[in-house]
Amino acid sequence: MSVVAPPPAARPRRHPFRAAVIWLLLPLGVAVGVVGARALSPSPAPAAPPAAPAAEAEPTSVHFAPNRWEAAGVKTEAVAASPLADHAWRTGRVAVDDDRVAHISPPVEGVVREVRVRLGEDVAAGQVLAVIDSKEVGQAKLDLVTARVALAAEREREAWARTTAANTEALLTAITAGKTAAEIDAAFKDRPVGDRRQQLMAAYTTRNLLRTQTEADKASAGVIPGITREKNETALAAAEAGFQALREELRFQARQQARAADLKLQEAAAAHDVARTRLLTLGYSPAQVDAMDPVREGPAAARFEITAPFAGTVVEKHAVRSERVTAQFQLFQVADLSAVWVQADAFEADLPLLRGLGGRGLVFRAPAAGVGERPAAVLYAGDLVDRASRAVTVTATAANLDRALKPGMYVEVGLPRGTAAPVVHVPAAAVQRYQGAAFVFVLHGADEFRRADVELGREAGDRMEVTAGLRPGDVIAVAGGFVLKSELYRDQLAGD
Repeated sequence: MSVVAPPPAARPRRHPFRAAVIWLLLPLGVAVGVVGARALSPSPAPAAPPAAPAAEAEPTSVHFAPNRWEAAGVKTEAVAASPLADHAWRTGRVAVDDDRVAHISPPVEGVVREVRVRLGEDVAAGQVLAVIDSKEVGQAKLDLVTARVALAAEREREAWARTTAANTEALLTAITAGKTAAEIDAAFKDRPVGDRRQQLMAAYTTRNLLRTQTEADKASAGVIPGITREKNETALAAAEAGFQALREELRFQARQQARAADLKLQEAAAAHDVARTRLLTLGYSPAQVDAMDPVREGPAAARFEITAPFAGTVVEKHAVRSERVTAQFQLFQVADLSAVWVQADAFEADLPLLRGLGGRGLVFRAPAAGVGERPAAVLYAGDLVDRASRAVTVTATAANLDRALKPGMYVEVGLPRGTAAPVVHVPAAAVQRYQGAAFVFVLHGADEFRRADVELGREAGDRMEVTAGLRPGDVIAVAGGFVLKSELYRDQLAGD
């Protein structure tokens, strides 16, 4: 059996573009194969990098001779621990001190005759600001004159009554002692007793005569009839009783007259004091009241001077000549601006800052007005929260001798915050920085400044708290630190 062979297959026709692509990819395949073979074969250990040169140690101190300090601006200061003044700044305002302002009105009604000051003028205490004519003042001065005259008259009457009462008492004592009429006349010749002398002496003489007659009757017993003797004895007894009654009556009268005169004197003195006090309440001094003579002054007695109660500035002026004014009319407003109030509104979130604020005080500033930071003593830290603003008004007193603070101007008020515990803090200018580290220069010996790395805390104004790296007593460079840093890192800076 014969096998018939199949016909040969037709050979594919080779495309010329495909052949070109194959020839281009052939070198790429060879390269990939080589790379794969290298990846699968173990690689030798990489060569060690060349060793870096040893780093030079950074300098930590610099010698700087003291004779160069002034030219370089180097200054030193010992570090001390004290409270760091850190503040929360709030908007505030300047106001007139209520204890240093006076709203001046006349105490009486009158007409303005003179105005002696201008608006904005500085006045001294007691300086005359204006003069008014007042009938009330003139009448008060005349009442004082009347009271003076009445008082002088009552003083004379009281002195006379007191003297005559004393002399009457002395006369009664002499009579009781049994002195003769001649002796009594001699003793009381120049001593005023009044009409009591005549009454007493008449009764005294009558009694003495009857006493002599009775004694004579007794001596001539049997010669004088009994009825006559009895009559004389009866007359003597009546004279004795009358004389005793007269002495008691005159003693009582003398004392009563002295007492009445004393009461009249007290009444006159009271009237005089009332008239005098009325003028004192108008503002006159005791010396001025005592020297007043309205009769001699004439029409000028009605003039009343309005004076400044203390030294200050006339910040308001409403007085106009020939204008009628009353006690309700404000003529001037005088303020002592040597000290002012600084007020700030502290909100509820600030209330913790107000606790104990009275003992610590606060600071304020007005950059827009060219006023730097100044201290103020807290007068009142506030106890009431305003319903509308929800703020507490803090009031402090600040000196204003240079008059830079104007009432009504706005200021920035710094409320102290943080604790009052002492901490180490240095001027911000003392802290230097290099490559991210903060440090200060500490003086060792006479001319060696060593770098001391520090850790910083709070910052308040131009002061910075140092939490680590310094101790109280260390002497550091507070100025000229940049010069010292330049000297310390001269080589590094030159290399850069």
